[in-house]
Amino acid sequence: MTNDKKNWLFIAESVAIAASFVGAIVAVISGQIIYGLAPLVISLLLNLINRRRVVQQLRRKISDRTQIDNLSRDIQTLRADVAQLKQPDLNQMSREELSAVVSTVEAINEKQKALRGSLAPLQSKLDELNQKFRQRPELEQIETLAGIIVALKQTIDQLPQPDRTAASVNPERVEQLERAIAQIQQELSQLQP
Repeated sequence: MTNDKKNWLFIAESVAIAASFVGAIVAVISGQIIYGLAPLVISLLLNLINRRRVVQQLRRKISDRTQIDNLSRDIQTLRADVAQLKQPDLNQMSREELSAVVSTVEAINEKQKALRGSLAPLQSKLDELNQKFRQRPELEQIETLAGIIVALKQTIDQLPQPDRTAASVNPERVEQLERAIAQIQQELSQLQP
């Protein structure tokens, strides 16, 4: 909107408000409400138009401010990029600096080769220890004990449910179980260090 139109809306709103007061006085005197209501409605309409115009202006200002902020960030990024371009690159480094970097890289490569060479015997020793551990007799004894435990469990599962009279009637079975338990306990005590 042009400034003339903005001023015209403001002036018209002010005149409508003044007319509302005059219309209210005329309405009270004449008893006709229309004299007070018409200028009031017009002033409210003009007020609404002015408020929308103000809201649009605020939105434009916020949008402009956002764009300014984005441009400022872009300018700072460009300045940082230009500063990086001004820094010396590898092409501008002196030969002494380049030879120092090359010698450092070569020294690191030599250390890496030495570490790889020292790791090979350690790996073979670790493989040997793993093989010896797998061949220990305790592992075979544990497997044997596991088999005995499975067989014992199967035997116990096949036994009839305990009955007080059955224990006194079948003492041989109880003795067999006690011997098997004693044998397992003896083998477990041998395995303990």
